[in-house]
This record gives sequence, C-alpha cells and structure tokens, in this order.
Amino acid sequence: MKSTHKFLAATAALGLTLTVLLPPPAALWAHDGEDHGDAAKASTGTAMIDAVALPKESQFLFGVRTALAGYSDTYSRATLYGTVTSAAGGEGRVVVPQTGRIVSLTAKVGQPVRAGQVLAVVDQTLDATQQIGLSTERANAQAELRAAQQDYARLQSIADIAARKDVIAAELRLRQARQNAAILNGQAGNRRVSITSPISGTVDVFNLAVGQQVSQGDELFRVLNPGKLRVEAQVFAQDLANITPDATFQVEGLQGQTGSSPARLVVFSNTVNPVNQARQLVLELDNTAADLFRAGQAVNVQVLGRNSGPKQLVVPTSAVTDLNGKPVVFVHTEPEIFKIRYVKPGSATGQQTVLLEGEVNENDRVVTVSTYQLKSIYLNQ
Repeated sequence: MKSTHKFLAATAALGLTLTVLLPPPAALWAHDGEDHGDAAKASTGTAMIDAVALPKESQFLFGVRTALAGYSDTYSRATLYGTVTSAAGGEGRVVVPQTGRIVSLTAKVGQPVRAGQVLAVVDQTLDATQQIGLSTERANAQAELRAAQQDYARLQSIADIAARKDVIAAELRLRQARQNAAILNGQAGNRRVSITSPISGTVDVFNLAVGQQVSQGDELFRVLNPGKLRVEAQVFAQDLANITPDATFQVEGLQGQTGSSPARLVVFSNTVNPVNQARQLVLELDNTAADLFRAGQAVNVQVLGRNSGPKQLVVPTSAVTDLNGKPVVFVHTEPEIFKIRYVKPGSATGQQTVLLEGEVNENDRVVTVSTYQLKSIYLNQ
C-alpha cells in the first residue's frame, strides 16, 4: 500500500515538471501566400477519371502508335469464309512413271528448283512375269532380225532375176526388224528414268531415301510456288447482292493470324453447288501474300463496297478495345494525356471499323498500338 502511494506521488511530480518545461502554444504564421492552417488540398497526382497520363519516355518504351479518325465511303458489306489454294502454275506434283528403285536423290526439303531440274533417278524393276515377257520379246525380235537378214541377203544374191518388189519388201522388213531389236535391247539395257520438276518453286516435305522401292503412280515430290496463290470462297444467297462490279476484296487471317492482302476477282461462277446451294468465288492474291498465307489455310474474305449514303466515321480496327465490357478508344489529346472515349462500333474489317456513336471526331488521334498497356495503367490508377 505504501509502495502504491509512492508511485502515484512520483508520477504527479513528473507531470508537473513537464508542464513547467514545455513552452506555451504559439500562433502559426503563414508565408508566401500559403495557408497551413486550412485543410490540405487534393494532390495533383490523383488518378484521372476518364484519362491516362503517360510520360513521353513510357510512350516510347511501350511503342505507342496513333492514327487519325476520318470519314470514308468504304465499309464492309459481307464476310465470306474461304480457303487458300495454289493457282495455275503454283503447285506441281511429281509421280513415278514406273515401278522401280530410287538410285539417286538430288532434291532436298525446302530447296528452290527450276522447271526441268532433275530431282531423282529411278531404276525400273521387273517382276518374274515381266522379265520372262521381256526376254521372250527380245528373243523373238532377234529371230526376226536374223530371218530378215537372210531373206534380204538371198534376194540380193539373185537381184538380177528377182522381182524388184520382193527386194524392196525384204529391205523394209530388215529395217523394221533392226528397229524393233534396238528398242527391246535398249529397254533391257537402260531402264533408268530421270524425275524432273514440272514447275519452278520450292520442294515441299517428302519422305524418300536412296534404295527405296516405289510403285507406278506414287507421288514422289510436290513443288510449290508460294507466289501463285488464289482463294476459293462459297457465296450463299444472302450475300449475292454484295458481289457487285465495283466491290473490292480483302483477304484476312482468322483469329490469331495477323496480316491481310488485297485480292483480285478471277471468276464468280454462275453455277450453283447442288450440295450447299452456293456459288463459287475465285480470287487471286498478289505476290506479297506469299509471306502471309499458305495453301490449305482457312481465311476470311471481306467484301468491300461503296456506301451510297453519307460517309461514315471510321478508325483503325486495332484502335477499338474494351474497358469493363464496353468498347472504347483512347484519344491522344495532349502530349502526355490519353482520353477515354466510349463508342458504339458498327461494321468492321481487319483494317477499319465504323463508329456509329461516341465522342470521337474527325482528325482525332486514336491509339492503334499499345492500347492494352494504356488500359492496364488506367485500371490500376
């Protein structure tokens, strides 16, 4: 109990000492027009509601690219599904003309070749029946040649009394016998065939080896010319009106495949496929498409026509993204400010998208590259 009273007395004495030592409160004075007594103002670093601030250095780091919005009278009227195939002279298939064995193989996968270049040499092989037949034909030819020689020699020895027509017939018989014998001897002595490329291009993948046995009609090689491609698409009844004389065509890769190329109309068939009731559309790609598409690839064909009404505001398709499930574009309004504009997109192609609604005007500079980075920065503000 005495200890408790001593502790309380010591605490009271310490409080009195601090009261005496601390100075009395003084008035706060402002300087240079600042008022430190009022509540603190909002910082300029507060996240903006409808914009993203991105320094120039970060723009360069992210590779931000922009393009101008503008009005156009060209828009997508239809999207067709097509398949890339080889055009005339774009694919050559090499088949073996006779059953045999590969004795030489000069072609390699991916090798550029020219038309007429030797790719392989095949040595013909004969089964027992064929060998017997060939031997029999050779023997018969040799027997006929000997008989013709003897007959001709006999008539020559009595040429002064023999009929002229008999001498001429014997001479013709001898010539024919020699020719037949030479052909059969050549077949027996040289049965090798050189396999050449039908077109200029690149050798496709193959699985052959020297010594391998091949059968007549087997495909040995396939030579492709990637610069000669075409697209075949099926046009159904609802899209027939879009295939007009002034329509243009753009071939695009499917989802996940980048790149597009213009195409030229080759033929629009007048016949209808009885299976699916569609008409065939054949387009030709230019040489630049060789780096984008390959034979057998599935593609989209955008049919572009002229709008008979007023021009429509369009932006590059890559500029349209989504923010919280709503389509938006980023407009570069100031050197380091990108404003968010909610839009309502209309018809679109791989190149451009029509904007039906939204606060985007002509010549507004919209972001086409690095929209994902801008969206991420905005969502993390």
